[in-house]
Amino acid sequence: MKILLLLAAVLASNLLVPVALAATPLQVTMLLEFSEKGAQAYQLQKQQWDILRSYAGEKLDVKYEHVSLQRSLDLVQRDGYCSLNKRKTPQREQQLLFSRYPLNIGPPLKLIHLAAKPLPAEVDLLDWLVKSPRSKIGIAAGRSYGPVLDALIAQQSTRFYQLAGEGAQGKLWLMLQKGRLDALIDYSARSNVLPQQSDAIRATTIHGEPNFIEGYLVCHRSDRGQQLINLFDQLLQQPALQQQLLRNYQQYFNPTEWQQVSGELAKLFSPA
Repeated sequence: MKILLLLAAVLASNLLVPVALAATPLQVTMLLEFSEKGAQAYQLQKQQWDILRSYAGEKLDVKYEHVSLQRSLDLVQRDGYCSLNKRKTPQREQQLLFSRYPLNIGPPLKLIHLAAKPLPAEVDLLDWLVKSPRSKIGIAAGRSYGPVLDALIAQQSTRFYQLAGEGAQGKLWLMLQKGRLDALIDYSARSNVLPQQSDAIRATTIHGEPNFIEGYLVCHRSDRGQQLINLFDQLLQQPALQQQLLRNYQQYFNPTEWQQVSGELAKLFSPA
């Protein structure tokens, strides 16, 4: 009888081991590319993550680090680190693991300028730089602006002022307001959360920019990084989460823009 009880206890303990392991949350340090003080100005980047995080429940054990864009690109090369709003580039896809689905969707980047220095509704950025030889455009160091703009920035590097450090994008808006820059490249929606900005600022469409921009979750290329990406992809496949994200994206677009992109966005979450 004792032998049978001992055998039953051993079997029970073996059955419980996989359950305990399965219940162990994945640990991750999520890199937030803004200071805690400037969090409101960057809330657009984090809202979708907060939604996904709520769906993950106890499957994730998350810590946060507030870092600059450049520091984020360095740290995400280490095991256990992920970032939540990265555009795909060929170089990054070789170095990092990307989620299958985008987490963040935003309207196209605009040329942000002072209302006192009006521009046409749409500009060819290279043509504008040629015709305005003294103009300087502010950009955040370490940020990808997409293949077309990244190529232009590399080609015309002396015409772009690159600012590094935490909260660089918000600081560029302040520099523009003070007349230290002629323009900057960013989302026009950021003016809604930066104090005393919206009345003095205008946004001009950049010719050739896509209708929307995709920001992906990225993790270190390792076993743990792959586990994290697999979990993110599983969560992002849930129809309820997808619908919540799509509703959230709409706030970043004006009605005309949303009508143009809503169908395309729905296809992003369609099964392959």
